Amino acid sequence: MLSTGNFLLYLVFMNVQAAAMIAYANPESRRSRFRLRYGLCVLLSAAFSFLTRGVWDRPLQFLATTAMFLLTIAWYRFCCKDRPLRSAYNIFSGFLIRLAASSLANFPLYLFPEATMGMGTGANWLLIPFTHLLCGVLLLLLLDAFMIREIRNNRDFVPGFSQFLVMMLLVSSLLAYLGYTKNSVSQPVFFAIRGGFCLLMLTVFYQAWKQACVLAQHALEKRIDEEKLRYYTDLGDVIQAMNIKAHDLRHQIRALEAGSIVTDSVITDLEGAVTNYEDYIQTGNPTVDVLLTDAALRCKREEIDADFRVDGTCLSFMEASDLNALFGNAVDNAIEYLKTLPEEDRLFWVSGGRTGDFIRLRFENRLTGLVQISESGTPKTTKPDTLSHGYGTQSILTIARKYGGHAVFTSEDGVFTVCVILPVKPS
Repeated sequence: MLSTGNFLLYLVFMNVQAAAMIAYANPESRRSRFRLRYGLCVLLSAAFSFLTRGVWDRPLQFLATTAMFLLTIAWYRFCCKDRPLRSAYNIFSGFLIRLAASSLANFPLYLFPEATMGMGTGANWLLIPFTHLLCGVLLLLLLDAFMIREIRNNRDFVPGFSQFLVMMLLVSSLLAYLGYTKNSVSQPVFFAIRGGFCLLMLTVFYQAWKQACVLAQHALEKRIDEEKLRYYTDLGDVIQAMNIKAHDLRHQIRALEAGSIVTDSVITDLEGAVTNYEDYIQTGNPTVDVLLTDAALRCKREEIDADFRVDGTCLSFMEASDLNALFGNAVDNAIEYLKTLPEEDRLFWVSGGRTGDFIRLRFENRLTGLVQISESGTPKTTKPDTLSHGYGTQSILTIARKYGGHAVFTSEDGVFTVCVILPVKPS
């Protein structure tokens, strides 16, 4: 009976640990014939557990436990392929989950030994492995809902070497300390401390990963905004040069018309073409002029019916980089969405100006579906990779708050609206 219980316990340990490791892996990293590979590893773990069932509470137990850990690593690598640091992160996290589950299972068993030992040997060799399995499954499901799923769905996540090194040193040192003090505290206290520590480490490194994602997001936003600033600066120079040429060309056309050298139809066509260049959107703010002129050209190219009515003079207190990010992100999101709609639904409006002590900017576009608003007040991205998208609306909200205002995102009556409210700044 005892050897059977040991066999089941080792089998549970290996399967919980391997399942936790693979739970962290992105689905795209799974090797071909994943289920077949996984099934073969389960059979191998059963054979290993059966062969080592007699070494429990003996000198060879440490070697068996080490071999078990190495086999679960081989299990993970046999089923998944990923970059070394990502694989190491997944493996180490799975190990911590197995330790936490084992500690949570052992805590009540050692806290109330009379309740389990009194049931007889026949019950214990089933009860103990089952308790470990139950704790492992429940803990894995709980952590998957709160942190593992988010990491798993981010295929680009790779921990920094320094981050992983700190993780290894900290966990190894404290586990060694716990092992050293194991005999100086009661068993229930030891398992409670070890389980709590493992969960704490999993949470700490998850938060470190989240912070790294935020920093990467801000760096990406800054780089995109800088690229937009360079683009719109160059575009402004091009528009100004074209306006000068258009002005000169118009005088030449009039001279040709007076001399009757060309026909009236040719003159009309040339003058209309020149007007397309010269008659760009003028709001009183050079930066907004360029932004909306570029938006108008893009809308025309995508056959989007657009209307821009903005008084840019009241936005002179805003930095050009912030105007680029604010208008650029709002326009980009609208045009990207409208391109997916039928031509008759491609409607886009931008309006803005001063009302009393506030400035109101509204970006509105037709909407044929539903938009979910997150707890932060921004719309949830519809892209599968949530960690690489949705930064535009966050940037709009950040810029509005920078100037003491706010941004509101709504979808009503088939129209999606971004409304930015800013306080008027004294001249």
